[in-house]
Amino acid sequence: MPIWTIVILDLVIFYFFFGNYVTGVLRSRKMALFASLRDYEKHFRRLLARDEDILPPRHLTALREAVTELQAVRQRKDSAEAEKCRKKYQQGAVANLPPPPSCRWIRENLEILVVALGLAFGVRSLYVQPFKIPTGSMQPTLFGIHFQPAEAPYAGNKVQKFFSFLNYSRRHLDLVAQDAGSVDFYGIRPVPSWPFFPQSEVQVGSQSYLVPGTPLDIQKALYEQYGQFRHSLEFRGGETVLRGALESGDHLFVNRLSLCFKEPRRGDVMVFVTDGLLNPSGQPFGGRYYIKRLVGLPNDELLIKDHKLYVKAPGESEFRLLDQDDDPGFARIHSCLGGYHGYAHAPGAKYLRSNDDSFKVPPGQYFMLGDNSENSLDSRYWGTVPRENLVGTALLVWWPFSRRWGSVDRVEPLPHSTPPNLPAVKHPPQAD
Repeated sequence: MPIWTIVILDLVIFYFFFGNYVTGVLRSRKMALFASLRDYEKHFRRLLARDEDILPPRHLTALREAVTELQAVRQRKDSAEAEKCRKKYQQGAVANLPPPPSCRWIRENLEILVVALGLAFGVRSLYVQPFKIPTGSMQPTLFGIHFQPAEAPYAGNKVQKFFSFLNYSRRHLDLVAQDAGSVDFYGIRPVPSWPFFPQSEVQVGSQSYLVPGTPLDIQKALYEQYGQFRHSLEFRGGETVLRGALESGDHLFVNRLSLCFKEPRRGDVMVFVTDGLLNPSGQPFGGRYYIKRLVGLPNDELLIKDHKLYVKAPGESEFRLLDQDDDPGFARIHSCLGGYHGYAHAPGAKYLRSNDDSFKVPPGQYFMLGDNSENSLDSRYWGTVPRENLVGTALLVWWPFSRRWGSVDRVEPLPHSTPPNLPAVKHPPQAD
């Protein structure tokens, strides 16, 4: 994302939280005087609009006269007259105005809270639902919580760290073992911290270290760094354990309304619930909501051959490659660029296990695959998803402000080769 766009977004966020305070401080005395009259006028207009049917006639007349007077004084722009008018209303020296209710601030704040919650729940139920990407199964289309290693410690100050988190969701850490010893992997525990800024305590040898992130975040980062090629978590004194940044998963909105007017299509990035699905490992799913790419419609026959995905739709006699004409996402995955590795035959999967193993999607069901199919728990393991489980299509990423910010599934891969890591299986594995 261009830096000027990030600056504008930062200014919008700053104004949302601190705009009224800043404009109040920067106002001249005259501007503040007329602003206070405008506030009185708005307050009286709001009383009229809200309570006109229950206020007695004398109060209604007084409110209308007050609105007319304040409007006239503001238009004449006479500072002395404005100051006199402000003092009159500030001291409550106006007859027949309705008395302020007791605990007015509680009532007003509760009204705002109820309206805001009503709007939020209404929008969430009928149109868009917020969703956070938890894992890396859709990378690089969408990123889950992950650790980004670095060669050197982050040199920014606290303000720079704050904006690094605000813009890119990065929580920087630099964990260096002071003494030789091993990491207590399962002993990582949370410590009291501010909301949205969790911290954990990590034991390395005899020393404890405070690092940003939840225990699960730290365990995942350690596994990503060492789990696949290091047999132990033993470290020498002065050796770096973790250096880099924890990045939160992409936060996006899901369009719940889309499925009310059109049927799902191949290539849609789809959120669904796991109700009724059976994980073959016997373990519970990582959450109720999952996000994958819909690759198979009812009655489609699918085949993964040499890291490419083929389909035989109803009425077709031959398999054909899913490509740009079906959805641009398929072309990106098949390109093997920028983190895409094509489609894999996953070890331990039940379906699409080799170049010869095809699968026909049952009626009323849909087949889901992660874009990072080498590391994705999807329909190859637990089968198809029924129509009633579909929640909606991924609409847009609203945070962090990375190159994926904006409409989902629109970013072209970076121009570096990322060939498949897993071999294509030529023939189905033999049963024991």
